[in-house]
Amino acid sequence: MASLRSSGYVDPGWEHGVAQDDRKKKVRCNYCGKVVSGGIYRLKQHLARLSGEVTYCDKAPEEVRLKMRDNLEGSRVGKKSRQTEYEEQSYLNFNATDDVEEEENVGYRRKGKQLSADKDLALNMTPLRSLGYVDPGWEHGVPQDDRKKKVKCNYCEKIVSGGINRFKQHLARIPGEVAPCKNAPEEVFLKIKDNMKWHRTGRRHRRPETKELSTFYLNSENEEEEEQEEEEGAAYPMGNDKIVLGGDRRFDRDSRTTFRGSSTCNGSEPLSKRPRFDVNALRTPKIQMPLSGKQVKTGSSKRSRREVISAICKFFYHAGVPCHAANSPYFRKMLELVGQYGSDFAGPSSHLLSGRFLQDEILTIKNYLEEYKSSWAVTGCSILADSWRDFQGRTLINILVSCPRGVYFVCSVDATGLVDDATYIYKLLDKVVEEMGEENVVQVITQNTPSYRAAGKMLEEKREHLFWTPCAAYCIDQMLEEFIKLNQVRDCIEKGQKITKFIYNRIWLLNLMKKEFTGGEELLRPSATQSASSFTTLQSLLDHRIGLRRMFQSNKWISSRFSKLDEGKEVKNIVMDSSFWRKVQLVRRSVDPIVDVLQKMSSDESLSMPFIYNDLYRAKLAIKINHNDDARKYEPFWSVIDNHWSSLLHHPLYLAAYFLNPSYRYRPDFIL
Repeated sequence: MASLRSSGYVDPGWEHGVAQDDRKKKVRCNYCGKVVSGGIYRLKQHLARLSGEVTYCDKAPEEVRLKMRDNLEGSRVGKKSRQTEYEEQSYLNFNATDDVEEEENVGYRRKGKQLSADKDLALNMTPLRSLGYVDPGWEHGVPQDDRKKKVKCNYCEKIVSGGINRFKQHLARIPGEVAPCKNAPEEVFLKIKDNMKWHRTGRRHRRPETKELSTFYLNSENEEEEEQEEEEGAAYPMGNDKIVLGGDRRFDRDSRTTFRGSSTCNGSEPLSKRPRFDVNALRTPKIQMPLSGKQVKTGSSKRSRREVISAICKFFYHAGVPCHAANSPYFRKMLELVGQYGSDFAGPSSHLLSGRFLQDEILTIKNYLEEYKSSWAVTGCSILADSWRDFQGRTLINILVSCPRGVYFVCSVDATGLVDDATYIYKLLDKVVEEMGEENVVQVITQNTPSYRAAGKMLEEKREHLFWTPCAAYCIDQMLEEFIKLNQVRDCIEKGQKITKFIYNRIWLLNLMKKEFTGGEELLRPSATQSASSFTTLQSLLDHRIGLRRMFQSNKWISSRFSKLDEGKEVKNIVMDSSFWRKVQLVRRSVDPIVDVLQKMSSDESLSMPFIYNDLYRAKLAIKINHNDDARKYEPFWSVIDNHWSSLLHHPLYLAAYFLNPSYRYRPDFIL
């Protein structure tokens, strides 16, 4: 059967648009000037003002809108009644997707290629929307825009972005993409959950009298054609009792492409340096399934699970994926949906991953960020300026926005040679405040260096409704650095460094210590900052002082060549000196409360400033108690804390937050 295009037929949509490329996939509207992607059919939807896939054309005349709508309805009816002979045989697989609008348009979205059908097969291609079908989700929500992409819940009044399908996930309390609705009645929850289960796991039932299905070729963009091929999987030749999946040349080609394409993750790494892959993984045997669709187990369930986990691990190792990626909720969700789909699922190619699905995910993130920004008007936000130095020696400033919902990355600025310029810092922060909205910004947090302090004061003078505050972690780290400058502390740190350097620079001695005297534990204990690491390592030395003494008194040490060295003798004398360990205990009682506060700030607890204010105040009291109220011992450390106390904690904003914190305000020991 000759196609309409080959017979000289010209689509009436071309009277109202101009093609922008050779494939005619991008068309410019003659009325509003918008460039519509998706071919002439999508342009006619644009002119006919059909919702779901493209924005409306508000400037098209009414007669053009009616003409295009009639043309689209006519093409749908014609497809419904059309039964032609197919030239090639394969199978049509109706797959329910998460996007309801893609399911509704499966019958007419792609046009222009030759249709072929079995004579005994009658396909009803009428979309659900044209039959008057109304999604049950609309009984429980109200659309907030013309495209029905934002829906307001009737129970919790939350506005859900992403259309009716995302809204039903909200009602059905399906985790992963939207917050669940806790106010929806139980019968609504069960009803919508059953509806979503059909969409996610069910396939449209084929008619019992249908013997064979043929391939339905649809005209689409390259990515859509590739997506359809991957959803249909490999060829399905019909046998008497089994269907053979895979094992063809296309599978081998895709396998080679997939593993070869993994090198694109790091363009600087040559392909020849990639690890040699398991040959058995690339030569996957044919998977056989009975016609009933049930998987045939080849061994015990424990062995099968081990094989599956081994295959997942090989992907992580060979593709260079960090192991902690397995903790991602999206990884768990992926495995769940693949298991629900069935064993005939064919994974997407690298081209498909970097194509339309990437753009869809970007759009989802943008919609989420819009909701994120809208919360600033209610809770306010804090702007963070984090300075750091990379491996190339450049000074970079990361600009972030923090609010109760999380942290939002704004930009990264190269400030090499300018980080000490207060005027430059002031202009940078002022520009960020202007972009975020001055009415939304509560405070701007930076380091407590002279340039940042000057820039913060200039910013407060211009914008009277926000505060500049120094970074609490930076100020506490400055306290620890000043602690190290105290004579008694500096002496302990220097001697502790001599011990660790001597042991860790000699592999034999390090192995001896870990194997026989410390139970396999290390002496070095990294922490949030370099100063904090010095104190945590000093604490580790104190914990292992008995084992260290035993090691330097052992026969293996005495008979070793290291005991004859002057450095070895000096280290042994330090370890055997009781006065050294008494000084370390004094330093530990003085510094540990402050180190604990810094470690809590660097953890995932995300403490707010009112809690840190209380922790620092309690840490100061703990130092006094540890020294039995002996002012001669704790006064040097208190003076260092007081030098930073006024700039960090005696701030109107933080004092008000601490005073209004109910977890402290109503305690009998509350002190301001």
